[in-house]
Amino acid sequence: MTIENNDFPLVYCNGDSYSNNNYDESLQNSTYDFVVAKKFNGFNINNAISGSCNRRIIRTSVADLLEQRKLNPTQRIIALIGLSFDLRSEFWNDDFLKMPRRHEIDAESSVYESDFISYQFSNAPNWVELLKKGKIIEPLTKHAGTNFSKKFYNMLNNVRAFFFSPYAERINLYCDLIMFRALMDSLDIEFLVFNSPPRETDMSNEATLDLFSHQIENDSRFIGFSEEFSFCEYLADNNFVPLDFIDNPSIGHFGSDGHKYFAENIILPLLNNT
Repeated sequence: MTIENNDFPLVYCNGDSYSNNNYDESLQNSTYDFVVAKKFNGFNINNAISGSCNRRIIRTSVADLLEQRKLNPTQRIIALIGLSFDLRSEFWNDDFLKMPRRHEIDAESSVYESDFISYQFSNAPNWVELLKKGKIIEPLTKHAGTNFSKKFYNMLNNVRAFFFSPYAERINLYCDLIMFRALMDSLDIEFLVFNSPPRETDMSNEATLDLFSHQIENDSRFIGFSEEFSFCEYLADNNFVPLDFIDNPSIGHFGSDGHKYFAENIILPLLNNT
């Protein structure tokens, strides 16, 4: 996407279903990034895909923003990145792009998806107990129509669940974010990163995690990382009613009114301050 008029910024957004303007009809052109783009009379690119893991979000953002800076070397670019659940991961499946794609992906989406597939190994709250009993952990993500073996997918899923550690996930994520920040600074791209759903908070001291977390939590561009702030909990605390998960709004998807409130009360003031 080449922008001829450099007087208006490009607002880039990436994340999972909480940032995806295709998640619900009411969110079409109404997610928080569209509100920000409208405020600045700017252009908008939303490459959020439902079910995304954090690795996919950061990797495709890096690729997309490198490309946008090349196409628009003097353009003001603002990147808004919503992070996902720690439980999600991904694997590589050859020729996935030749198979029927996930319905969220359309002609405007990133060309840098490659053959990675995001998935979540379980949605069951008792998955640890199930593993101990030798049960198969059913993956939340089914990927209907794809060409990989269900047998090996289930094996991969159980291994992933067995060795899952929130410490490992947080350390690797924070490492990615530190490098993401350095790249954005080198490209002169403004950015804000926040947790969309809430994160695991009951974690004791660990040397590498503490080192990385201090780097992230002291930078206001990483919104509320020291307080474990999240998009979902912020809107629930401000009495917005989600489109789904009414009984558990901390992981619910919110409508356009919530996205507008988040943009006007969190994102825009921070952009003005930075």
